Amino acid sequence: MKEWLAGLEPRERLLVYAAAAVIGVLLVYAIFIQPLYSKYDKLVDSIGQQRETVQWMQQNAVTIRQLKGTGPAAGQGLAGRSLLSVTDSEARTATLGSALKRIEPEGSDAVRVWLDGASFDALVGWLEVMSNRYAAGVDSITLERADAAGLVNARLTLRATGP
Repeated sequence: MKEWLAGLEPRERLLVYAAAAVIGVLLVYAIFIQPLYSKYDKLVDSIGQQRETVQWMQQNAVTIRQLKGTGPAAGQGLAGRSLLSVTDSEARTATLGSALKRIEPEGSDAVRVWLDGASFDALVGWLEVMSNRYAAGVDSITLERADAAGLVNARLTLRATGP
């Protein structure tokens, strides 16, 4: 290689050295600099996405706090009353008294309820009250269509989830 370079004219040697320098600079750019720029661009995009996520989370934090305040934990709970008595009184308040056939305790924190010919809308409203106000959620439910439109026969178990 040295002999070949020594055999070249000074002008040709200068061109070979310049070409080698350009190739060296291009290799350094391709191997080191370009991957750094590529990673930098990906990080900048990632930061933008993360900022959008944080902004979305902050906007929805208020809604979450409000919903958390209206959930079962916000209700009065059973306030020392038995789930059986609360279930009976609230069912009668929700105009389900005539459809209420039987209520029996199932352990210390649950009751089984039988309703025949109950208004579906009144049943759903009653279940919402039981959940929101008394922290008693539906553990299991079976619904059958009754003889008249809008009426159902229901067998369900309510379980107290709160204190």
